Amino acid sequence: MKKTFILFSVLFVIIITSAFTTTSNSSNWTLYKEINGVKIFTKINSCPLPSTSKSNQYILFKYVNTTNKNKRITGRVDAYYNNLCRSCNLDSPNEYEFSIDLKSGQSQVGNCSDDQKAFKLFYSSEDTRIAPLSKFELSNLNVIDF
Repeated sequence: MKKTFILFSVLFVIIITSAFTTTSNSSNWTLYKEINGVKIFTKINSCPLPSTSKSNQYILFKYVNTTNKNKRITGRVDAYYNNLCRSCNLDSPNEYEFSIDLKSGQSQVGNCSDDQKAFKLFYSSEDTRIAPLSKFELSNLNVIDF
């Protein structure tokens, strides 16, 4: 009886641990680039669609100022779908260009409710008629003290 209880306890811990590990994978950020004391991280995150049970996958961005100076990051998100850049030849200004101000030691993190491409970029959908993101680049990146 005691062995059975221990076996079920161990099994329960393994199941709970694996469930939390699966959930926490979405919190793992990958370093995309570091420039002039600012680290830019990305992760793929599932974001629920309003009024449905479906969700889309998005690339979320996190910007971290690792210095003791205020920084301004400017650039453009180049988004490729079916290997064609959909944002490269747009007239300026456009929704793919960005400017982000970070105070010393500050971070700004994208989430599912963001509308700015610098914080949330469409990656894929459950709807197979919608082309997934082939790749992306942050181009014309500049980081200056202000």
